[in-house]
Amino acid sequence: MNSVPDIPTEYRVLIACLRSAFTGTPPDGTPASADWTVFFRQAREHGVDTYLYPWLATRIPTLFSGRADTCDPAPPAWRTRFLEALPHASQRRRQLSDILKAFADARLDVIVLKGAWLSETVYDDPAQRTMSDIDLLVRADARDACHAVLLGLGYAARSDTLHSRFAYDQTYDHPEHRDFLELHWHVASDMDSGAPAPDIAAIWRHTSSAVFCGHPVRSLSPEDQLAHLVQHMLHHLFAAPLRVYVDIALLVRKYGDRLTPAAIEAAGARWRTGRAIPFVLRLASELLAFTLPSALRVYAQEPDAVRRSQALQALFHLPEAHERSGEVTLLRFKEASSLGRLRLVLARIFMPRTFLSLHYPCARRTCGLPLAWFRRACDLRRHNRAKIKALLTPGSAEEQRLKDAALRADLTAWLLHG
Repeated sequence: MNSVPDIPTEYRVLIACLRSAFTGTPPDGTPASADWTVFFRQAREHGVDTYLYPWLATRIPTLFSGRADTCDPAPPAWRTRFLEALPHASQRRRQLSDILKAFADARLDVIVLKGAWLSETVYDDPAQRTMSDIDLLVRADARDACHAVLLGLGYAARSDTLHSRFAYDQTYDHPEHRDFLELHWHVASDMDSGAPAPDIAAIWRHTSSAVFCGHPVRSLSPEDQLAHLVQHMLHHLFAAPLRVYVDIALLVRKYGDRLTPAAIEAAGARWRTGRAIPFVLRLASELLAFTLPSALRVYAQEPDAVRRSQALQALFHLPEAHERSGEVTLLRFKEASSLGRLRLVLARIFMPRTFLSLHYPCARRTCGLPLAWFRRACDLRRHNRAKIKALLTPGSAEEQRLKDAALRADLTAWLLHG
């Protein structure tokens, strides 16, 4: 097995099995003696449990056949999880088909993003790609029309962000569907600091006509799909699970001959990914032990050892989604002087009115602004007082999480800006 430095011992079985599942070969050694409870938990945390299941069921049928006599609850639970994913994938396809048909009838352009697109185009079975939401990109000047179409289909917006300069999407729920919908008109907002916003106009110009779930859509090119996956990693300060690396590996396997360095560089310029794409390509090829096409092997040179170590540290110390909330602000707070901390707190209280209106409807009226500021201050104190106290306590779990966030932020800044 090609070894990659810094893979923690406890994750080596997962990595070995992912490599074998990707190549369709037996693993180096056997996972039959693995701690299945730990293995299953890791696979779920990284969103690769349903990807791995068909390979495991083929390689170890005695545990995954559904008839095995085992006292270990993890293999049966894993099988149940995959069997539940099958109808979920079918329901998601029907949900997407209804939306895309309605958009097509209204002559509205739409791009299906990330997991929803990849599950149908690069995975052997859509059920192998876990997700909880559907991401669609529409033109900014058509967002009101798209909103009206979604309301007509029975969707309800969670909050009103449709015209906020601090938002780039609006989330919708439907009573008959478990997957929520994120309607994007951009992939970054004015709230994103430090990262250049992608050139959304250029991205749209580079799309092409396609048919998806039986309906016309606009499609990203393979190089733009790759660039978007990498841009999304950077957007989340490299807090990306193994599922993203599997996405990239499958994308390269299907479209490798079309992914030239020149095309990737042009896509990276559109998506503003800096030097991140070749870095991530090389890391994905090492993690999953697959060979990049010859042109990409030259392009994706061996990464700097320190930066690769940072990326693996980020990968195997993923924060929970709720832990990522506000981590950039907390990093600034910890590094600031006393005066700097006061300024930061005041800046977070006296936010622009358009932002406050998203969370405090009273801010929509001038006379309601003082109440919005007061409620904002109370909310910040309630949500962050204990967290700030913990992160300033040496040796606390919160301090360690912030150190991990600082490492990811440093790697992201280096990839974006050099």
